[in-house]
Amino acid sequence: MISSEIRRSIKALSKFDLVVNHYNLALTNSLEGPPSIEFDRTSYPGFEAHLFTIADASQWMPELDSEDNVILYGIDNRSDPFFLWIRFLEIANEVMRYLENYRHELKHGIYPSTDWAYNENRWYRKNWEGPNHRFKPTEEFLNSVDESIREQIKALNDLGFSTTQSCSGLEKDHPDREPYLPYVMFDERAYTRSSAHLFTLADITGWVPSYGPHNFDIEFRLHDSKRAEELWDKLVVVARRLAQLLEDYRLNLKQELVEQIV
Repeated sequence: MISSEIRRSIKALSKFDLVVNHYNLALTNSLEGPPSIEFDRTSYPGFEAHLFTIADASQWMPELDSEDNVILYGIDNRSDPFFLWIRFLEIANEVMRYLENYRHELKHGIYPSTDWAYNENRWYRKNWEGPNHRFKPTEEFLNSVDESIREQIKALNDLGFSTTQSCSGLEKDHPDREPYLPYVMFDERAYTRSSAHLFTLADITGWVPSYGPHNFDIEFRLHDSKRAEELWDKLVVVARRLAQLLEDYRLNLKQELVEQIV
């Protein structure tokens, strides 16, 4: 009964335009290897970052194979396979529901301008080494942030999404000139795989993500300022939920860092 329920739930992922190639439940025999599931590269455009985010939130291990399929492994030895599947499927359904508008736009021909999976595997990103990320208390730079979005920028940083630059895009913050379009840049060196989480955050909230000029920043932009105030607020609301989902993942990263230092 348990295996049939999980199989039905995996099959139901197709309603989110996810194409499952195969999976290994590994519910009864540890010799079968860890629970795993492979998603085909023909799933909807941009799905890779979303699945990496779901995997991290579920404490699964994600990887891109040589054919650009996404494989997720449930390798948490502290949990039984059934619990691993339930946790993964619950979080997958939640995040995929948040992405409904994103997939709706895809069906109307609005495609992402930057391919996260393609760029993540390029040699220039793998081999590039920049300065280590230094967490900046918001008090050091908040006064230089446009007044209308100081609360939102502070909240994003407090939630673990470190920002480097921003512009509200609102005329009231720039009475002496025409403002730039709304944008915010995040430092992806804040923690491992944050780039996937940032692309997911942008796709859920209606911002357009891309890689910034320094090779360690992720830039969010809006095409115009019509809904800027609403979308600044939405960015914080969704970031707060993602931070909750990713709490264990981030704690584990910190623990690994402490162990390396010791």
